[in-house]
Order: sequence, then structure tokens, then C-alpha cells
Amino acid sequence: MNQQLVKGEAFVRSSTQSNWNEPLMKGLNSGLEQLAQINALNKAERKQINNKVSTYINQLNSDVDLTNLDSSQQQAVTNYLVQEKNKYAEAAVQITKIEDPSSQEYLDYRDQMNGIQRSFGNLANQLNKYKEDKISYLKDFDDRRVSDGNEIGSLKKASRIYTDEGSMGIGPGGQVTFWDDDDGKYENYSTIQKPFLKDFKAADSILSLNESVYNAGESLTGARKDMIRNKLKNMINSGGRDTVMSLASDDFLIDGGLNLQDPSIFEPENQDLLADTVLNSYMNALTDTAAQGANDKRPASNRGSGGYSGALKDEVNVSGPVANDALEFSKFGTPVAANQREKKASEMVNIINSIDPTSKQVYASRGEFYDMWANGYDLDDSEETRAKFSRQYGPSQIFSINPKDVPGSKPLAVNTDDPYELYEFYLKNSGLSTKARNHYLTNFDRQKKESNPKQTKTNNNPSTGGGSLDNI
Repeated sequence: MNQQLVKGEAFVRSSTQSNWNEPLMKGLNSGLEQLAQINALNKAERKQINNKVSTYINQLNSDVDLTNLDSSQQQAVTNYLVQEKNKYAEAAVQITKIEDPSSQEYLDYRDQMNGIQRSFGNLANQLNKYKEDKISYLKDFDDRRVSDGNEIGSLKKASRIYTDEGSMGIGPGGQVTFWDDDDGKYENYSTIQKPFLKDFKAADSILSLNESVYNAGESLTGARKDMIRNKLKNMINSGGRDTVMSLASDDFLIDGGLNLQDPSIFEPENQDLLADTVLNSYMNALTDTAAQGANDKRPASNRGSGGYSGALKDEVNVSGPVANDALEFSKFGTPVAANQREKKASEMVNIINSIDPTSKQVYASRGEFYDMWANGYDLDDSEETRAKFSRQYGPSQIFSINPKDVPGSKPLAVNTDDPYELYEFYLKNSGLSTKARNHYLTNFDRQKKESNPKQTKTNNNPSTGGGSLDNI
């Protein structure tokens, strides 16, 4: 994944006062513009492909036999058959002139004739397969079953070979081939990646799970939440990469898919990251559904019945997912080795920044802010620079960024090895009211115990290092 673009999306804000961070902001803005351009181009190309196939389908007459090859394709087949039949006839003539059937020359002609016969059978099978695939593709496309998770290259090839743009050839052994404009050569049809369909089976399973967690009338916590997460994980992994791509891109439980903006997350080498993102996104949706079910099914309270009432009670009843996310975030409080501290801090600020992408409050890890600070002052990384940074900002691992005055950004006194402080830090950025936050803070120990009864107290010594920047 393009980490620079991801970080840029979190850090870039308008700057009208200081020119201190102008070069940095210019670079990050350029990265975001590049990302937007890539997505816009991909969207436009998908639209162009879809329009082309739709036009082809709309122009087909009701009596058109899709199993018939077009004239150029039929000509390619005819040319191949004529050529190979001539070779067969010539071999048949020559083999009759050889008296010794055990001679190498006789065996070579015999093998040549047998090979030509096999190529005719192979050609017939591949043509039948191509015709079947063409009918299925056009029907699936017309029924809007082709997944939006398909790569542009796969959709582009399909739009060519299954419409009137498919330039067919016949290769050795009767292999059906199609001309690839991008590579400038013929490619065997059997090796071309065909578009996959929306995984309705996995989506239906998730929708059923969504309905069950709502009907249960209970928020997702503790062992039950872990059980639901494992079920969801199995559903997502059921169909391999195609299922993950479909659930990330197609309209199922979440309208518009997950709307993931960084195209690099869909690259094969980032498969684990994509699967985790899909799992977490659908798990968040299920958690919200469970909270809504719990709120809808709770019995009405009477005046004077004690406990919370009014707006606070309603807020607590529907904010269970926020508290659960805060509890998950508090697990970062487990101490890590010095060379892992910066990675840990970076992961934490990415989560906090993603709670509300529209918020003006932005955070950076120690290493990220150090890079911004050093670049802003045009300082080379050195022991002296790191020492100066530490004297100025202390040992904090998380910084509150002021885009208009980066040097004035503030280090936060948050102990990143204390689960309670991380829990509080998450809640402060969740948008909950002060009274609701105090409710959850008061019940932190109980919530943690219910979530994991065997959990033991962690070491609360603060993390002050920075991994590869540990001596900053």
C-alpha cells in the first residue's frame, strides 16, 4: 500500500499562515491529487467498458445465435483447418511410400498425422468452451452479476473477446487465441483471466448473520463477539480472493461497497491487508446492527425507576459499538520491543484518525512527526538532530498536529502502555458526550473482564522509544 498517500490523507489540511511546512504539504497534496486521478481514470475506464458491452448487447437481434462465430473468427478457423488438412494429406501420401513401418521416418509421419487429429478435437472443444463462456458472460453482464471487484485488465479483455472486437487466431495444437492490444501478441484463451461474479452466496450468509445479531437484541461483546467474528471470517475466506474482492467492492450489506480509495490495497501482495480491512468493516456493521437491535428491544423504562434517563440513557444504549472499539484499541497497551514502538504508535494514530475523517483534529506518531519536523527545518537525520527533537518534545509517542503551525504541534501525555489511558484516548475522539465517556470509563474494568475473563494486568511502564527512531 502507498503509505505516503495514506499518511497524506490524514495530515493534509489548509495552511494560510506559516510557510514552514509548505514544501511538505505541497508534496502530500500532490500525492492525494495523484490518488484521486488514478481513481477517476479507473472509474472512467470501467464506465467506458460497461457502455461498450451494453451497446453490443442492445444491438443484438432476438434471433441472433451467439454460438456462431463472426466472419473474421470463422475465417481464422477455416484457414487453420485447411492448412492442417493439407499437412495431413501430405503426410498420408508420404507414409504410404515407406515400406518399413518401424522406421523413424514412418513413425514421424504417423505422429504428425495423429497430432493433427488431436488438434482438431482440441480446437472443437475450445471453440465450444468459448461459445459457452460468451453466452454466460453476456447474460451475467446484462443481469448485473459481474463483480465490480474485477481488475480493469480482466474486464477490458472480456469486453473485447466476447463482443465484435475479439480478434481470434488459432495457435499450435488447435489452441484458440485472442490478440492482446496491450501486450501486442496473441494469448491462449485458456490462460486469459475471466471476470468473476458477485459472491451472492457469501453475501447472503453475512446478511443472515446480520439478521441474527439484530434479533438477538444484545450488543456484541466478549466471547459472543469473538464467535461472530470467527463466523464472519470463515464466510469471507470461503471463496478465496474473488470473494474478498467482491465483498470489498460490491453492494451487499454496505451500500457502494467499502469505497476503498487506495487502489494498491487490491494488489495481490496486499491480500492479507485487504482481507483484514473487509473483515473489520463488516464486523463494524454487524456491531452497529447488534447495538441497534439491543436498543430496539430494550423494555421501556418508567419515570423514577432509577439509573440513567433521557438523552444520556439513549446515548449509552446505542454507543455500545464505540465502547467495544475503544476496548479493542486499549489492547495496544501491551508493551512491545523497542524496535516495534514506532510501528505500534503509527497503527494507533491511523485508527484514531480514521474515526472521523472530517475532523480537524489530526494525530501523528513520534516517528511521523519527527520526519515532518526535520524536513520542515531542512535537518538531516543525525544523533544531534534526534537529541534536539527529544529535548524540545520529550518522550511522547503521539502528537496532536497543527497543520497551520507544525512546529507548534503538541506532544500528548498518553501512556501507550496503559490500556486505560488508551481506552480514554479513543473515547475522547469518538464524539461521545462527557457524561457518556465517564459512564464507560467507570465501567472499564468490568467491560474488560467480561470481554476476556482470563486477562491479566499489563505492565504500565510508558513507552518512550520509537522503534528505528528509538533514540529520538
